[in-house]
Amino acid sequence: MRIGIDIGRVIIAGDTDAPNLFFSQHYLQAPAVEGAIAAIQKLAEVYEPENIFLVSKCGETTEQRTMAWLEAQDFFKLTGIAVENVYFCRERAEKRLICEDLDIKVFIDDRFTVLQHLDKLQKLFLFNPIAPELAKYDKWLLPPKKHIRVVENWSEILFYLT
Repeated sequence: MRIGIDIGRVIIAGDTDAPNLFFSQHYLQAPAVEGAIAAIQKLAEVYEPENIFLVSKCGETTEQRTMAWLEAQDFFKLTGIAVENVYFCRERAEKRLICEDLDIKVFIDDRFTVLQHLDKLQKLFLFNPIAPELAKYDKWLLPPKKHIRVVENWSEILFYLT
């Protein structure tokens, strides 16, 4: 099974749509989401590193900072995931095309506005969503869809995927 993982607010702590430490000159000091790297390491052990992909929507500057941050965290060395398994796009809806091209079956994202484009995947996880994203999720899910779960942390992800 192939798994796709968003980066902002899922791996790198902080909201990537608002100014924070990651968007300052000290972006390499931005913390990881608690438990993210260890959990991704576990997922790579269970599903093999070549089946784990990072898929992020951002601009060019944020893309460069994200890659530098991942390198500074020794992310690739710790998880075994290849740099080539990181994909960037400029629009949230483009994540669907990336997932289709890579045959990703599971996706983890903090934004329902991304997951709504990925409805055909087997499992979707809405990761620790901010209130507006959760409200969009609640409104959209009538009737509830069993392949979409709201999770608060990486421990819950590991519970459902390992």
